Amino acid sequence: MSTGTEVVPSDAGIAAHLRSRGVSGTILRLAWPVVVERMSISVLSAVDAALVGHYVGADGVAAIGIGALMFWVPLAGALAIEVGATAVIARDAGAGDTARAQHGVHAALVAGLLWGFACTALIFAFAPQIMRLMGARPEVVPLGVNYLRAGAIAFPMLTALYTVSGAFRGMGNTWITMLILIVVNAVNALVTFLLISGVVADLGVQASGIGYASASVAGGLIALAIAASPRAPLRIAPLRLLNGAREDYARLFRIGLPVGLEETQFMFAFLVYTRIIARLGTDQLAAHSLAMRSVEIALLPAFALGTSATALVGRYLGAGDPDTAEAVAKRTHFFAICALTAMAAAQFAFAPLIVRAFVSDQEVVDTGTKLLRVFAFALPALAIHGSLSGALRGAGDVRFVLGTFTFTAWGIRVPLAALLVIGFGLSAPFAWLAALSENWVRAALVLLRFRTGKWKTMRV
Repeated sequence: MSTGTEVVPSDAGIAAHLRSRGVSGTILRLAWPVVVERMSISVLSAVDAALVGHYVGADGVAAIGIGALMFWVPLAGALAIEVGATAVIARDAGAGDTARAQHGVHAALVAGLLWGFACTALIFAFAPQIMRLMGARPEVVPLGVNYLRAGAIAFPMLTALYTVSGAFRGMGNTWITMLILIVVNAVNALVTFLLISGVVADLGVQASGIGYASASVAGGLIALAIAASPRAPLRIAPLRLLNGAREDYARLFRIGLPVGLEETQFMFAFLVYTRIIARLGTDQLAAHSLAMRSVEIALLPAFALGTSATALVGRYLGAGDPDTAEAVAKRTHFFAICALTAMAAAQFAFAPLIVRAFVSDQEVVDTGTKLLRVFAFALPALAIHGSLSGALRGAGDVRFVLGTFTFTAWGIRVPLAALLVIGFGLSAPFAWLAALSENWVRAALVLLRFRTGKWKTMRV
């Protein structure tokens, strides 16, 4: 039975190893645990939305929708550290330099913890201003504040989980994080249900934030315990955490900083985009939030394959085998196109049933159905840039990805949505047409960059 661990040799036999396992087999062994892992994260969000929608209603759904978007900003930094750890550790592992990989994971963990504490303090202090800035109605603001403050408490442990996950992926192990995220999802669902249903308490939206925080703490502690154990793929030595050299942090930030900027600017663009939709009222904002939950699930194959590409491309480039790295990238691209085309067909066909699973309000269901059907046509584009961006990140070509995301988010999505909604007075489905356009432009740019082959000579 496969464990999801793909230990790739670092000597001249690396290509022979891949041929013996098969390109497809190697990719899928890394990808399937990431699909399950990300499914757990998406289910976590979906469970929150379903419980809040059932016990609180549309105001509660709108509140956690805005709150979840604001959590994306701190998570952008966590993702930056995670991707940076994956890229540098994969290069070191491919080159057979275990000691350097050890320094890399220590630097990543210190950076992750500091980032988590900073985000907790800022969100806790400015939660009311955040909700008002996002255009929440007066009755939604206090609900969102309760959710933000409860959930933000656990950010240090959540960033620790992201960091350890990135390190393990760089070593070719994806199944450990999968198992941890299954536990995280179970903790979130249980705690939220007990605190929102009246079984233990009736805390409303705050129950969802407490469930999120409880799950994050559980996941972070489990990840750190595993990483400190002798059987870890890459062991963390707590007493040596602060012994990292400047170069260890510099390597991490050469990859991580552009990824963080990419995610942060995109999240701010998405916040502006959501703020535009919020002008249309609570029902359309709730439909937007619920449709995003479904889209997150539809995107799982592209994310998983992109993550696999990041780890494997980094490994094979570190071992001096760019041809094999290219073969891996092309195969992940093919798999992503097939998977997301199928997801697009399913999303278009079953859109009403998907939205109705979260909320019974007919106006929200009708709008959410239109949103999902519009965005079904964007999923093949997301397959292209999701898989190939992962390959470019593994190669260290992160500045191009940053530039592409920045251009398409601020040059296409935001102004086009503003024109259609504010300028022409159209509804939320037309704002999602702006997102559809953006994704196809981004896919074309990433595909052209990959075909130049410049990424094969990047230094990490």
